[in-house]
Amino acid sequence: EYHAASKISGRIDGIFVEEGQDVAEGQEIAVIFSGQLDAMLAQAAAAIRKSQANLKLAELEYRRFARLLKENAVAKAEYDVVENKYLLAQEEVLTAQKEMDRLNADLQDTKIIAPIAGRIMTKIVQKGEVISAGTPLVTIVHLNEIYLKVFLPTESAGKVAVGNEAKIFPDAFSGEGVAAIVENVADKAEFTPKNVETKTQRAKLVFEVKLKVLENKDYKLKPGMPAEALIKIDPAAVWEE
Repeated sequence: EYHAASKISGRIDGIFVEEGQDVAEGQEIAVIFSGQLDAMLAQAAAAIRKSQANLKLAELEYRRFARLLKENAVAKAEYDVVENKYLLAQEEVLTAQKEMDRLNADLQDTKIIAPIAGRIMTKIVQKGEVISAGTPLVTIVHLNEIYLKVFLPTESAGKVAVGNEAKIFPDAFSGEGVAAIVENVADKAEFTPKNVETKTQRAKLVFEVKLKVLENKDYKLKPGMPAEALIKIDPAAVWEE
């Protein structure tokens, strides 16, 4: 699961997705309105105009004093004061532009985009809601990166290694197996989770094994589907039809 979250605070001005909808990476999901940001942008634009006007005047004065200095018509100390004023005016323009660039970056952050390609599982906020920075707007599931967690007792878990082939049999599919691979075997045992049902007697302590699905064709597998799995621990073994 991935969360598309806001980096700034504001009001949800529009949200363009619904639960169950597929989205592409980089697709715009929502837009946020921030009155404070708009005011700061207007202030920054005014600061740039003012600093540019001051720079223009300072440059004219600097060039005039530079000519006068060559003609020995002005003291070097006076010229130095004007030159310093000109340099400070240049710095003010650069500072104002940097502030505008920063605010423009914040403005881009008002557009919330999908961090990955996937399916909208949960729509957390609605249009008109006021949110703070860091608030997640939607939950996206990457349907090409899904896995099944299975739990094995000690005597079985010890035979399983990372990289073993596996086949997953979801309850929703009648006998159809989905190719997978053992991605991780837990280092520590845990009590059997309450949501796990086994056909044999429940073991008190089990090891979690993570099976990564190699290909989710047509996105048939979905988060939360219960399933069983077979893990091939003998490399020479052959899958039966």
